[in-house]
Amino acid sequence: MKTTMGEILGADRDDFDMQLIGKFLSFASRGDRVGLNQMLIKGVSPDVQDYDNRTALHLAASEGHTPIVELLLCYRANVNLQDRWKRTPLTDARLYGHKDICRILEVNGGNDFTSDQFMTVRHEQESTDVKFDMSELITQHSSTIQQGSYGESEKVKWRGTWVVKTVIKRHICAPVKMILSAKDNTLLRELRHPNILQFLGSIVQQEEMVLITEYLPKGNLEDILRQRARLDVPTALRYALDIARGMNYLHEHKPSPIVHNHLGTRNLLQDESGHLKIGEYWVQMLYEQINPDQNGWKNSDHPLDETEKDIRTFGFIYYQMLEGKHFQTNTNSDQHELVDFKPKFHLSRCSNRIQGLIEDCTSDDPSKSRPSFDAVIVILEEESLSLGRSICPVCS
Repeated sequence: MKTTMGEILGADRDDFDMQLIGKFLSFASRGDRVGLNQMLIKGVSPDVQDYDNRTALHLAASEGHTPIVELLLCYRANVNLQDRWKRTPLTDARLYGHKDICRILEVNGGNDFTSDQFMTVRHEQESTDVKFDMSELITQHSSTIQQGSYGESEKVKWRGTWVVKTVIKRHICAPVKMILSAKDNTLLRELRHPNILQFLGSIVQQEEMVLITEYLPKGNLEDILRQRARLDVPTALRYALDIARGMNYLHEHKPSPIVHNHLGTRNLLQDESGHLKIGEYWVQMLYEQINPDQNGWKNSDHPLDETEKDIRTFGFIYYQMLEGKHFQTNTNSDQHELVDFKPKFHLSRCSNRIQGLIEDCTSDDPSKSRPSFDAVIVILEEESLSLGRSICPVCS
């Protein structure tokens, strides 16, 4: 029998439940066996589910975390719960080619209820099975929150769960009606990574477009830097890895990369386990709906030029975390205020390799290409090992 958010530990659905479930699923997705085991010992059900009915077993099977799968099975996790796409953990293990996990799930009674055509044939009903209605968004006890730069956000309840309702500002680009295409809406809802904010759906109400996303209660990177000015080297490194992993996931999207173009400290949000998630990666799609021949990779002859803008912004943000310098990296313009930027490291004691990485990311030298996020991740992970700190690897 599946366990929903309202049934966890026999409690009512509230903020605590949502944070607890988010933390539990985050441990499974990141491969944190110790953290997950501690929560299981305290009585958290292994079958709790997120907005899309995905369990810890789904996430561990997708990411290839065999020890997590084995741990959940020891606690008698249900191997055949289906998410909203009718996928079981075995479906996900097969989809991502984790053969060892497939065998483990099969031995424990796991089934794959999908056909061989599952990922190549998409029916309309499969992508529209969860629909939002404004009447379902309960504003009692709601509050205004800061979850980005491109809209007015409010914490509301949807079907007993806290989510964020964001009304997109009309002056984002031009005084015209902004609507995500059905294709983009479906694409956004299917994106899954521990370091990107979960997009749940959109609603068109008269002249407004309302976006629904997951709720993260711990603020954003701008809040953190406002309180602490700058971060110590290990913390900045951990946050930089979170950003790089999430951005690499977006840039590696097939058939075309998802370019952010508006990455900034306001849309880098902290989850329940203290890691960062990237928000507002859908803003570029709104620009492209209004100006299909500008600002995006869809009609660009050089899509890599667009991804390199994200790399440069990442460099600014990393430098800001280390040195406490403030840059306006998430304005409505995709041009940074510092064109001839030369990073100087007066306060932080980061390694020469990190300094070189930031210089490479922010360089304006046309003869040098900026590193990809995949290359950035390799450097940051090696640096984390040299610091002697345990930073859980996440499939990027």
